[in-house]
Amino acid sequence: MYGIENLSAFILTAIIVVISPGVDTIMVLTRSISKGKTAGLYSAVGVSMGLLVHTSAATFGLSLVLAKSAFAYSFIKYLGAAYLIYIGYKSITAKPAPTELVVTTKSGSNFKMFYTAFLSDVLNPKIAIFFLAFLPQFVNHAAINSPAPYFILGTIILLITLIWCTLLALLGSKVAVLFNRHKRAEEIMNKTSGFIFILLGIKVALTEK
Repeated sequence: MYGIENLSAFILTAIIVVISPGVDTIMVLTRSISKGKTAGLYSAVGVSMGLLVHTSAATFGLSLVLAKSAFAYSFIKYLGAAYLIYIGYKSITAKPAPTELVVTTKSGSNFKMFYTAFLSDVLNPKIAIFFLAFLPQFVNHAAINSPAPYFILGTIILLITLIWCTLLALLGSKVAVLFNRHKRAEEIMNKTSGFIFILLGIKVALTEK
């Protein structure tokens, strides 16, 4: 469909990536429990809109670059494979940070919550590199030069992120209690996503055009 391969595998992997504890999760949770539910929701929307920028960049950037030459395709493929294996290794070997989420009742500008979350995602080079490495692996070779599959896949990640971060904002204090109580869950999630990325990276490297 629209040049996309293994959509179900993409969605499952994207869900694991999004719900794995990271900068966005901590940001939305912290703001929700410290500045209120509304601030958390604004942060959730800001994070998601930041991903729209990365989706657009990947959509038009990848389709243009890959249309140029077979060398560009091979370069992106092996660079993407190496990066996926690298972040997989980092996830497996990472030690959970001793983060403690504390509930307070401070107020804050909702617009500030939005644009700081938005800028945090837009200016994060790791997200840009991840999109460039991750999205092409689920695009059919016949559609590798088309912008449509990249935009659809990026939008799926955006929607998953919006849903997840909205839940975090709405259930901030309850999730914070679970987050503080079950530190082992973060380590398990990191290792699970790490193994998935390594396997995906190996698959990418061995895939022929």
